[in-house]
Amino acid sequence: MSIKSVVVVGGASGIGLEAARHFAAHGAAVTIVDVNADTLQKAERALAVPGARLLGMAADVRDRDSLHHAFAQGAARHNGIDAVVFTAGVLLPASLVDMTDVDYDLTFDVNTKGFWRCVQAALPFFPVSGGAIVAVSSSSGQRPKAGNGAYAASKVALQFLARTLALEVAHRQIRVNCVCPSMLKTPLTERLLSSPSRGEFKLSATTPLGRLCTEADVVRAIAFLCSDEASFVTGATLAVDGGSTAGMPLSS
Repeated sequence: MSIKSVVVVGGASGIGLEAARHFAAHGAAVTIVDVNADTLQKAERALAVPGARLLGMAADVRDRDSLHHAFAQGAARHNGIDAVVFTAGVLLPASLVDMTDVDYDLTFDVNTKGFWRCVQAALPFFPVSGGAIVAVSSSSGQRPKAGNGAYAASKVALQFLARTLALEVAHRQIRVNCVCPSMLKTPLTERLLSSPSRGEFKLSATTPLGRLCTEADVVRAIAFLCSDEASFVTGATLAVDGGSTAGMPLSS
């Protein structure tokens, strides 16, 4: 892997933490950006193995100034930025009939505008040779569910932002892609997975490959899109969902 310096936004837990762990284990300098300072400190301790080059920066993706400071500090410490992985997100289950303006706006402010702000903060620090940006979207963007409308819409918007950005920064050899995992067990979705109607058995029964997505599945896809093996891949949306958005398995 040629990535030397990566910023993982939302990197203190879930997919973000596993992505940070993967890049650190493969020799990259990692800046972890997260809104939760306590969780960020725990992540730094968890990843602080001999030889690891880590920097934790508390920042809110809704706050442009804090993001610019975090990216500038990461670039200064790690001699620029080669890749950005955006995993930050909020999931506020509610029907569109009942959802409040506050929750709807928060969903888009974090999941969609947060990515846009991070890209703007990162671009000044990419080298002339280019780099990679990967946003974690969701299979909800392909297959929405009742009670999940604002989240699904924010993830569709995220995919279109990424595709448009891919066109706008291609001349700088910066590639922008999305991964779309199906539901998996992270702090974000743990509450939903504990619901009897959304339990592991039912979810795996509707996935052609017969199991839930794991953080490791998603991180491998992220790592591929950041690597030289994906040097001609940009503007793409990669489903990591065991075939769930392709259709229903024969056994269902």
